[in-house]
Formats: sequence, structure tokens, C-alpha cells
Amino acid sequence: MNRSQYYALLKAIKEDPANLAKFRARFKNVYPFSDAIFKILMVNEHDPTRLIKFLNAMMGFEGRDRIKDYHFEREELPGILNNKTTIFDIIGTNQNDEPILIEVQQTDSDFFMDRLLYYTSRVITNQVKKSESYELPHIYVLSILTCNQFELEPETYFHHVNLTKNGEPYYPKLDFYFIEVEKFLANDAHIPETEKERSQRAEMLRFFGDIIYERASHKQFFDEDFCKKLSKDVSLKHYEDELFLRQVDGMTDLLYEKETAFRKGEKAGIAAGIARGTAAGALNKAREMAKSLLKLKKLSISEIAVASGLSEAEIRKL
Repeated sequence: MNRSQYYALLKAIKEDPANLAKFRARFKNVYPFSDAIFKILMVNEHDPTRLIKFLNAMMGFEGRDRIKDYHFEREELPGILNNKTTIFDIIGTNQNDEPILIEVQQTDSDFFMDRLLYYTSRVITNQVKKSESYELPHIYVLSILTCNQFELEPETYFHHVNLTKNGEPYYPKLDFYFIEVEKFLANDAHIPETEKERSQRAEMLRFFGDIIYERASHKQFFDEDFCKKLSKDVSLKHYEDELFLRQVDGMTDLLYEKETAFRKGEKAGIAAGIARGTAAGALNKAREMAKSLLKLKKLSISEIAVASGLSEAEIRKL
């Protein structure tokens, strides 16, 4: 069951809870990256092993950097006076008491980063109590994106972001990791088997792709026991209509807002959209041209800038 089919499930159950039986007849698995399902699959206070394996794979932690322990904490930070309540999907700390925050993002939003930074800042401010020094722990934020948030990087699904100064790491104790699940699955499907990425992250995402598209799972590259147990827990037969009914209003409202915004945009700015599309198309062509020239390794950065019309800084990013 993919994300669109999950939306359809919620709408159908909202109309009549008995419709759950029809979806159980059609689908074997539930969509694993909805907020509630993800928490059910990953939060086990008595055995955080599954989440630890997921985190190490997603953030690429190996050797001494690997998370060995994870302590769950409350997900909600109450608002004070005029502050909003802050809710991450999962909040916890590793063996070094370093906060690790996990957020599953369901829809596109112009203020996605604003909200994530606001939420993170609330967690940061809670680290220092009155009369204590301002020494902060290392804080990690993992954002699982089920939509394409970085459209200008169509081939890149993994983004590691931290504070830099003149292009170099400046404050090493705040790391953001963004994983675009659907972008990875779409791109990976067209890559020859011999050229596929073989990281723990990629293998785990392929396993989740097998769950979503209900395929026979590929060779268990990273952890057979993990795959076997999770495959059992995502079975749609384990979930009752009450769980889905609790999600119906929020999830269907998100979908409605997305569709409504799209229709409003169509009516209000078709001409402007065409102009933006033309400009975006030209920019993409310039970038592709620059990439091709970079691969040749025969021209300097400044020469490629002249040929493509891009700035030297833009080419260095490529």
C-alpha cells in the first residue's frame, strides 16, 4: 500500500468503517510512513533495537559513531504563554544523552524548514536550566520525507545539513538528516542492479519499498531478523478501524489542503506558472550542460560558467 492508497483507505473508512474489510482483501501491508503507523512500528520502550537499527542506517552511523542505546522521551513540549506546543513524532536520547529527534513529513510545505527549526529550537532551549552553563549536547534531527522537498536536486535523496561558515563546518553539534523516501524508490527502480547504492541506508529503504509495493523482499543485506519481524508487524490485518479513524481528519485535511492549493494555483497563475516553468526548464538545461562539461574535465570552472551562463559558485555546488 503506497501513500495515495493509504489516503484512499482513510477516506473510505471515514465514509464507512466496514470498508476496512475491502482494503484488507486488496492489500497485504499498511503504509509504514504515516505518523501513527511509523510510531507503532518503531516505538517500543522495552526494546528500542528496531529503531536503533533504523537510525544507524538512515544517518549512516558506523563504528564508534553507532547508536548503541536509545531512551524514549515524551514527544510533546507544552507551549508557554504564546508559544505553540511542539510535537515531534519521536524524541529520545542516545547512550551519550544526545537528543535524537525524528519527524515524518507527509506533505509539501513552504514553511517546512521554518517549522522544523522552530521545533528543534524548543528542544534546544530545554537543554539548559537556570544557573547552568550554556554547553549544549550534540543534537540530531532525522526527517523522513514522503514527498519531494528538494526539487532542484532530482537525483539526490539523502541530505545532511549542518551549520557552516564559508563552506566549512562551523557548529558541529547540530545535524539535520533528510531522507526523501519516494524519490529514492523512484530513482532506484531505474538503476541497473550492478550500479545500485549498497549502503545500509539504501538497503533498508529498498526493504521498505518491498513493503509498500508488496513485492517479494530482495536478499536481506543488513538484518534478516529485523526484516522478518517488521514484515509481520506491517500486516494490515493487525490494525483496526479505530486507529485509522483517529487519523482520518488530520490526514484527509492535509490531502485536501494540497489539492485545494494546487487548484487555486492553476486558476490564479497559469501564465505565471508557464513563465516560471520556462525559466526553471532553462536553468535545468544549464545545469545539465554544466554537469556534462564537468565530467569531461577539460574546461575550468570559469570557462564552464561562461558556456552555461551559471555562476562559478553554482557550478562548484554541482
